[in-house]
Amino acid sequence: MQLLTEQTITIARSAEATYQYATNLEHFAEWFPGVLSIESANTLEHGQRGKEYLETIAAPLSGKRKIKICVKEAEFGKVFMTEGEFAPLMPRMEILFQAIGAESCSVTWRMFSRNDGFLFKATLLHLFKSVLHKRAAVGIKRLQQNLEKRP
Repeated sequence: MQLLTEQTITIARSAEATYQYATNLEHFAEWFPGVLSIESANTLEHGQRGKEYLETIAAPLSGKRKIKICVKEAEFGKVFMTEGEFAPLMPRMEILFQAIGAESCSVTWRMFSRNDGFLFKATLLHLFKSVLHKRAAVGIKRLQQNLEKRP
């Protein structure tokens, strides 16, 4: 796996409240640039392993694309991981939550590519890293702002 970007921020909300908001991926388009919309694709609760979504993104080089996203790991208030079926990137998103106090937490957002192919690494990896690094820097700040203004 190739690390594309990693961003960490402190949010003045509990790890549990932050987890509930961030792992309901129907909120993802509210805070992450390039995500145009996202909707549930099965009836499982948000933040559960096996939950599926259909995400519409603005993709570099190819325009609007729909991606199936599946939650691969979820531990309440601690970790949330998804994988998307978007070739050639084959994304894996990880969000780590660390309580700092009763009403504050640290959030680390990472994006990886599961594509270890030589051709991908030689041609498109740098483009995806650049685009996602910029989007993640904006997205993590929007996540903080959205959570800190919620009642």
